[in-house]
Amino acid sequence: MNNIEINEYFSVLIPDGESPQALGVLRCLGQIKNIKVYVLSNNPWASARFSRYTSRFFSYEDKKTNVGRLNEIHKIVKEMKVDIILPVDGKTLQLFCTNREIVLEMGSVAPFPKSDAFEIANNKWLLAEWLKSNQIPHPSTILYQTNSTFEEDLSCMSFPVLIKPVIGGNGNGIRIFNTPAALNSFCKQHVHSGEFIVQSFIDGHDIDCSVLCQEGKILAYTIQKGFINSSRQFGPPAGIDFLYDQTTYEVVRELVEKFNWSGVVHIDLRYDKQDKQVKVIEMNPRFWSSVIGSLCAGINFPYLACLAGLNHDISKNEPQIKRFVNGRVAIKILAQRLVLKKRKDLYFDNSIIEFLLRDPLPTLVGKFSKIYNKIVSKK
Repeated sequence: MNNIEINEYFSVLIPDGESPQALGVLRCLGQIKNIKVYVLSNNPWASARFSRYTSRFFSYEDKKTNVGRLNEIHKIVKEMKVDIILPVDGKTLQLFCTNREIVLEMGSVAPFPKSDAFEIANNKWLLAEWLKSNQIPHPSTILYQTNSTFEEDLSCMSFPVLIKPVIGGNGNGIRIFNTPAALNSFCKQHVHSGEFIVQSFIDGHDIDCSVLCQEGKILAYTIQKGFINSSRQFGPPAGIDFLYDQTTYEVVRELVEKFNWSGVVHIDLRYDKQDKQVKVIEMNPRFWSSVIGSLCAGINFPYLACLAGLNHDISKNEPQIKRFVNGRVAIKILAQRLVLKKRKDLYFDNSIIEFLLRDPLPTLVGKFSKIYNKIVSKK
């Protein structure tokens, strides 16, 4: 599904197979011939273990220290003669950033950011301050603090507002408030000082951009806009359109250039109807849940990240205009069109179902594990 292919064989180690994003990354790599993928995980029952695309699976005790984790990674790299290490999750990237010299001594690694850039991108408050100082469009943001300054700062913000954890993603922990009184009441009961930000709610629509960069230069990208909302408020959309938007691209290009960013990052943006401007909301310095959707749009980010880490030249690929949906939405749309004979206007180009059918065991094991755990917990 990607028009860049090389004939050279190489092996990849995913060092964080326990990550929710690992299986999607693994399935992307599985679409390319001549690649052998090893998976290391602190969870012996990680879903990636059961994928047809996993050449060999390794596990270790979850209690290991950071030094212990690095030693496990290094051991597998030496034992299996791994060509390239591909970190997936934010925790592993943070570990790599803070131990950069040690990691690079192990061998080739897919591009990853400098430690200071990662810390800013991974912290919503630090990012808001950075965006402000670098004059990149963003919503008004303040840090929740238990002092009089907070109420004074809050009085300058327009409502409604969102409250978000300083660290986190996937819409977890986000709440919306229409009045200062309701927000203050919630904060006094549930929030500790310095752990949450308050951000102006932008009247408009979300538009996201996923990128792979090398020292501030974009090597590959996809831009997406949701057309079917998540089943939970502020969750990732269930259906997305991959498209091109020049304004969004230019904002992202300036952002990663000023960051001198290396590696993958998923950037949440929102179009402000009032200002007629695209604004940066947050950055997720890791692989994202819709990486399979990006693959269907013609950009195989995990594979390209490996090529970049192996110093292969990557000619810039333009993503295709595609519509991608999750499994439940795909079934619903097909039922409405084929069975109920309605909603002919509702369609999709690709869905996660086609990848589940090619690689069903991880999902089946995951479902069985959930059922088993529920039975055990009841007993």
